[in-house]
Parts: sequence; structure tokens; C-alpha cells
Amino acid sequence: MAGLVDCLFVDRRYFPGVGLGAAGFLTGLVGAVISQPALGELAGVFALGAGALAVAGVHRAHQAEHEASAAVDAVTLRHLELFTNSREQTLIDADTGLPDHRFFELALEGRVAAARRHLWPVTLVLVEIEVRPAVDPGDDHARVEALAAFSILLRRTLREADIACRLTGTRFAMILEDTAEEGAVWTAERLQIGLARNKGVISRLSAGVASYPTHAMKASDILQQAEAALTKACAAEPDHGLGPVEVAQAEL
Repeated sequence: MAGLVDCLFVDRRYFPGVGLGAAGFLTGLVGAVISQPALGELAGVFALGAGALAVAGVHRAHQAEHEASAAVDAVTLRHLELFTNSREQTLIDADTGLPDHRFFELALEGRVAAARRHLWPVTLVLVEIEVRPAVDPGDDHARVEALAAFSILLRRTLREADIACRLTGTRFAMILEDTAEEGAVWTAERLQIGLARNKGVISRLSAGVASYPTHAMKASDILQQAEAALTKACAAEPDHGLGPVEVAQAEL
């Protein structure tokens, strides 16, 4: 009770919902005392209004959390950039404009810690792309164009609260906040559909999915599980459509 009172005094956005709830309670109580059904119906309307405000409040709170997480990631990246001594040490990948593997390691730790604190899932998706054989392996310009195009598709597919990084070569990582493995699989499949529609030089996308808390509780274990799932996906037959999406085995 004391916690509720503290919240009310801290944030006035609770006032409308609490007011409607109190009005509904009093109206229903009076209706029961004087036997007036109309007052009971009015109490129900008040209750519905209070419920709607509560749902809206929860939605705003979740949105604020996502925006705060994205802002923290941006600030962290900026601070890390300031501590580098030269352009070669930047945490941004030159070919794609995405954060590199060093930022990924820090971000994964932070997002898993946030998921543990807020009691929501976070899912890691590791992606390996393959370039069509028609592209000359020695043609660096074509390779860079393919990577840049894929990074644009990544940004368009993910939400603002999600993180996309280039790890090494043709391997990328996505950290999806407040997302279970089912949503992560759908995200990987959307990337595959986007590649098929663009009909570019990327012929195949394989993905490995692992999430907190389903597959592991620590960031390092989640990464290990996702890597194992990606290895299995990459080992699948080449004629597996746009590429397989493998989900890690859940911990017993």
C-alpha cells in the first residue's frame, strides 16, 4: 500500500486511472446500497475506462523502456568512440556503418542484464550470408556493395530498440529486445524475404537463434547456443530455399 501511495505522488499520470477506478467503486457501492441497477452499469463504465487507461499506461511504459535502452546503446557507443585514439580503432564497421564485434559483446551483456531486471525475453540471432558465385571474389567493390545493401535491409527490418552488428566477414548479429525465439525466427525470415525481393548478389541467409531465458541465462552461454544453431544451419543442404533458420535447444 505504501508503495502505491509513493507511486501516486511521484507520477501524476496515475491519477486519471485511479480516479476512474475509485469513482467506479463508489458508484457500484452506492448502487448496491440503494438497489439502483443503473448505478451498477455506470460503475462498469468507470471500470472499463480505468482498465483502458491502465493498458495505455503499460504500453507507454514499455515504449519508454525500449527508447531508453536504444538511447543508452547510442550513448555507450559514443562514449566508447571518444576513448579511441584513431580512426582505425572506431567501433563502427567501415563497410556497413554498423557497430562491430566489440560493441556487440558489450551490448549483449547489457541487454541480457536489462532483460533479467525487467523480466522480459531477449533473443540473439546470428546470421551468415552467402554471395552469389557470379560475383568475382576478387572484386572488392561488389563485395562492399553487397554488405552495404544488406546492412540497409537490416536497419529497415529491425525496430529502433533492436541492435544489429557486423561481427566478421559475412556474419552479422541481431539482438532483439523483449522478443522470444518465435519472433526472432520471423525476423530472420523477413530478412530472407527481403533478399529474395531485392534479387541482389546475396543468395542465401542462414540464421541461428538463442534467447534468454529459454536457452541460457548468461550472455556468453546465449552466444554459444546461437553459434551452435548457426553452425547447424550453415551445414544444411544448399538447396534449402532461402536458407535455414535454426533455434537452439532449450535448457532442461
